[in-house]
Amino acid sequence: MKLKIGLVLSAVSLTLSFLASLLLKIFFLAPKLPVFASFIFFLLFESLLLWAVFDPKSPFFGRVFWRGSKDWPGLALTFDDGPTEPYTSAILEILKKYQVKATFFVLGKKAELYPEILNKIAAGGHEIGNHGYSHELMPLKPPSEIRAEIRRTENLIMNLTGKKPRLFRAPHGFKGPWLVKIVREEGYQPISWSCGVWDTDYPGEKKIIQRSLKGFKNGAILLFHDGRGLEEKPDCTQLVKALPLIIEKALSRGYRLVTVSELLKLSRLKSKEDFEPSDGKGD
Repeated sequence: MKLKIGLVLSAVSLTLSFLASLLLKIFFLAPKLPVFASFIFFLLFESLLLWAVFDPKSPFFGRVFWRGSKDWPGLALTFDDGPTEPYTSAILEILKKYQVKATFFVLGKKAELYPEILNKIAAGGHEIGNHGYSHELMPLKPPSEIRAEIRRTENLIMNLTGKKPRLFRAPHGFKGPWLVKIVREEGYQPISWSCGVWDTDYPGEKKIIQRSLKGFKNGAILLFHDGRGLEEKPDCTQLVKALPLIIEKALSRGYRLVTVSELLKLSRLKSKEDFEPSDGKGD
């Protein structure tokens, strides 16, 4: 799946880069521009496009929130592509055991399948973010379809929980020229991550733990999954087994496990001394 996605977007960016370099040569620098200079421009433009689209931290098409304050020991655990059973419920039980909060970026189609789990997430005091409806690639969609994806999932979340989500994370973190602008116009904060654990590649429980520990930094946002796109029967067993130790390690190192919105709020405060999260220490 990731290979197909990469090939499609790479083909699009290559086409745009070629057109840009061609237009540059024809209309601006025509017979003065050597062939090798056109080729260099093509490579630079292509690299820029790939960075802008694929890098979840890239601000090229608009800034996204991908890490909180470096001055406060907070971590945000986030889960994409759910809800999916029995894994989302298992994750919720683990979070409850350690008395920590997390942020779930839910897919609209999954919310339709498991409406009771969405209520369970909200009842546990966790944060619910919008992950779109279909998990299709946002950079390839026109603005009207992006808005429709956001609003359709928003309506589902509001009808089930009574609360409008305020955070949006694009599928795969891929961004196009108008995505961030539209997300903000719809009343959302665009969110990315600082540490992708890539648990959907099924690397094994130990590897998931190792990748997570490497991502432990003040203000870090860790990306996990309680689903795998729209797969009907994804296997999140490895993550469920790894999660307790990840939480224990974080707490033992003095980190506070909070929601993304709490990291965002803290990042805007001039003084961190008086900040107290809702419930992220696991006392």
